[in-house]
Amino acid sequence: IEGATCCPTKSIIKVGDDFTWYVTAARNLALAENMGMDLMTPCNGCYSTLKAAASELNINHKLRNEVNEILADIGLEYKGTLQIKHLVEALYDDIGTEAIKSRIVLPLDGMNIAVHYGCHMIRPSSAIHFDDPNHPTKFDILVELLGAKSVDHPTKMLCCGNDLGNVEDPSDAVALSREKILEVQEIADAMTLMCPACFTQFDSKQYLMQKSGERLHMPIIYFTELMGLAFGFKPSELGMNMHRVETDTFIETFHERSKHLDSARQHFDLAALRRCYECAACVDDCPVTKIIPRFEPNRMIGDVLSGKLDEVVESPDIWYCTNCYTCYELCPQKFGMVKVFDRLKQLSNERGTAPESFQGGLKMFMDTGKLGEPTAMRKKLKLPEPPKSGVDELKELFELIKKRKGSVPEKGPEPESKTESSDDEDNDNDNDNDNDKLQTGELNEM
Repeated sequence: IEGATCCPTKSIIKVGDDFTWYVTAARNLALAENMGMDLMTPCNGCYSTLKAAASELNINHKLRNEVNEILADIGLEYKGTLQIKHLVEALYDDIGTEAIKSRIVLPLDGMNIAVHYGCHMIRPSSAIHFDDPNHPTKFDILVELLGAKSVDHPTKMLCCGNDLGNVEDPSDAVALSREKILEVQEIADAMTLMCPACFTQFDSKQYLMQKSGERLHMPIIYFTELMGLAFGFKPSELGMNMHRVETDTFIETFHERSKHLDSARQHFDLAALRRCYECAACVDDCPVTKIIPRFEPNRMIGDVLSGKLDEVVESPDIWYCTNCYTCYELCPQKFGMVKVFDRLKQLSNERGTAPESFQGGLKMFMDTGKLGEPTAMRKKLKLPEPPKSGVDELKELFELIKKRKGSVPEKGPEPESKTESSDDEDNDNDNDNDNDKLQTGELNEM
């Protein structure tokens, strides 16, 4: 906005003279109105000041008239026609999560981020109606949209303490920021925020505390920088080398974890997988875990998220999932661990590590179009021959699938051949044959 000045900040100008604060804010708003545009700011302080001033001017007509009398001397008038939005608000409400997600090329999977809202993004609630003033969520949602985990912590809503710069004791000026940094550096890879004053307090003041010997190290990343990384920009293009507290460790960790999870990312929606892992509400209801303690589905999902996909795929334990869909029906998101284990089994089959019984059943289906042909039992019961199989037509479809996708389901290694029992075989032989069929899945059709 050409001609704009400081918003102005509440902590100095409003305290110095209330009316001057209103006139200055109204002048900035009038300049924006004359441009015929709404106003967006990436600063919590500007957002809170302009929203609070506009809110009061819109309902207090006496004050508004007095302010406009002053503005008239410079040819301006505040009309109250524009919307004022924070950048986080515009990203969430106007641009939308789907549009942002479509731009992500390098998700922040595996990164733990502490979100700092800052007081003035959401307060005072009488003027700002963007999110819950005590338990906000929209900023967290945007962070997790990028693939990172927004870690909760007791000091999440703690003020940065920027206004403590007006007190006499320098140590008191950093008391709040020190408290938060000490907490989040134990659980997060970085802190993200969207306020220049908060950034200065946590980055520059932290640097000074480091210089004085305090053991602090918490990279402070502006949210637009996080977005830039996820969108594929280089750290240097985002100016991250200009921070006072170095960000190299964060960048290195980000790239290492991203590379570590490349394989898993090809097969899973890691954000959905992480939500499943952290929820774990259905684990105790899995019927197999109640009988077979070695089956630990949540632990295996956690291993995938830790970059151990190959180890999990090669484990025979993934085959303990019975596809009963108990987890799916209990899942509030209708995700269910069964989806994860279906994909893990597919990968196991593709890599040739599936159980022989599975491979045998798959080969029989590919060869005959069925998982079993109870010939001996039908003869014993003097039943007619079953209808002719449609396997030839099915194989034609397999060829079409092959041309379309470039592959068909792998048959797996050739299982040992089994012989059908004849009419005069005794019951013992029939029982032996049934046991063989259990290994290849043939009894599913009997």
